[in-house]
Amino acid sequence: MIDIGGLFSQSFTLVWRRKFLWLMGLLMGINGLVVGLARPFLRTAVPEQWLSLEYWLEMVQSGAFQLPAINLTTAELWRYVLWGALTLFVYVVLFWVIVMVAEGAIIGAAIEESDGRPSHLGRSVRLGIGYLPRFAAIDAAVFLPVFLLLLLLMVVALADTAVIAYLTLQTQTETSTVITIYALGWLCVLALGCCIPPLTIVLAWYRTLAFRDAAILHHSVRESLPHTRQVIRQRFGELLALAVLLYGLNYVLGWLFSLLMLPVLALTAVPLAAGITSPLGFVAAATNLLLSLLTALLKGMVHAFTAVAWTLAYRELSHNP
Repeated sequence: MIDIGGLFSQSFTLVWRRKFLWLMGLLMGINGLVVGLARPFLRTAVPEQWLSLEYWLEMVQSGAFQLPAINLTTAELWRYVLWGALTLFVYVVLFWVIVMVAEGAIIGAAIEESDGRPSHLGRSVRLGIGYLPRFAAIDAAVFLPVFLLLLLLMVVALADTAVIAYLTLQTQTETSTVITIYALGWLCVLALGCCIPPLTIVLAWYRTLAFRDAAILHHSVRESLPHTRQVIRQRFGELLALAVLLYGLNYVLGWLFSLLMLPVLALTAVPLAAGITSPLGFVAAATNLLLSLLTALLKGMVHAFTAVAWTLAYRELSHNP
C-alpha cells in the first residue's frame, strides 16, 4: 500500500527545493497564463457592452443591428479562412509542445531525484524534449476514441441536417415527420456528446500514467500502453484514490486562487473601463497583471506538485506490483 502522506511530503519537498519546477509548472498552464495576462488589456480594448448577451439581443429586437458590408471575393474569403485556420493550428500545436516538454521536464527531474542524482533546469528540459516523440505517439493513440466519437457526432449532425433539408423541400412531407426526425437526430448527437467528457477524463488519467510508464521504464509506445493497463488493473484502488486526491486538490486550490482575485477584480473594474491611458486605469491594469502572474505562479506550483506526485507514485507502484 502506497504511503500517501509520505508521497505528498516527498513531492512538496522536491518542488520546494528545485524551484525551476515552478517555471515548468507555470508552462504546463500556459494557456490560462496567456488568457489571464491578456484579460486586463482585452477589457480596455473591447467595449464592455459587447460582452453582454442582452446588449446584442436588444440590438436585434430594435432593428438597429446591421451586419457590416463585407466586400470580399471568394478567393479572398478562402484566403482569410485558410490563414485563420493555419494560425489556430500553429497556436494549438505550439502550446501543446510547450506543455508536453514542461511536463516531461518535471517527470525527468523527479526520476533523477529519485535515483539520487541532483536535477537542474537544462538537463530536465533536454529530457522533456527527448520524451516528446513518445508522448506525442501516446497522445495520438490514447485519444483516438475521442476523435472517432467526435467524428461520428459530426457525421450524425450533418446527416440529420441534410435529411431535414431534403424532407423540407418535399411538399408532401408532414411537419410531424420532419420534427420527429430532427428530434431523434439531435437526441443521438446529445447522447454522443454526453459520452465525451467522462471518456476524456478517463483517457487523460490513463495518458498521465502512460507518460510515466514510458519515461520511468524506458518503454516504447507499444510497450507502455499495455503495461500501463496492467499496472492500473493491479493497483486500481490506490491509483483511483490518488487521482481523487490530486485532481480534487487541483480543483479546490484553483477555485481558491480564483476567489482571491475577485475583490481586486471588483475594485479595478471601474478604473479599467476608463482605459489604460488614464492614471487609475493604468494602475488597475498593472494590478490585474501582477495578480494574474501571482495566481499563475501559484497554479504552476500546484501543477508541478501534481506532476511530481504522479511520477513518484507510478515509480513505486510499477516497481512493486
